[in-house]
Amino acid sequence: MKFDICIDVDNVARAVEFYPRGLGFKVGEEHPDWAHLKVDDQTFWIMKIPGGPQGDISRDYRRHWTPVHLDLQVDDLEASVQRALAAGGKLDREIQRGKANLANLPDPAGNGIDLVEKPKG
Repeated sequence: MKFDICIDVDNVARAVEFYPRGLGFKVGEEHPDWAHLKVDDQTFWIMKIPGGPQGDISRDYRRHWTPVHLDLQVDDLEASVQRALAAGGKLDREIQRGKANLANLPDPAGNGIDLVEKPKG
């Protein structure tokens, strides 16, 4: 099974700046209302969806909690966090250390991202 991941944002250009610069995604194609990004063989679509009421739901691009988020496995958590911060990211809390080391942050549209470093060895 193959699947693509769609990430709704209020500003495609800002997302296209953050995901490649802050997280290492590759830009395949970019347009005002959408962009195609890749990490290895995984496809990500950045889709501009306006905030506000839309039928029975309302989109809000402030920082929000959602049960679905991206977990990105990284080899060097400290370097990955610094890269994300340099691209405008902001940690939600201190880095969590344990069986896996974890940093929680939002993308520019408030979508949750976890940077996860698995133990070596």
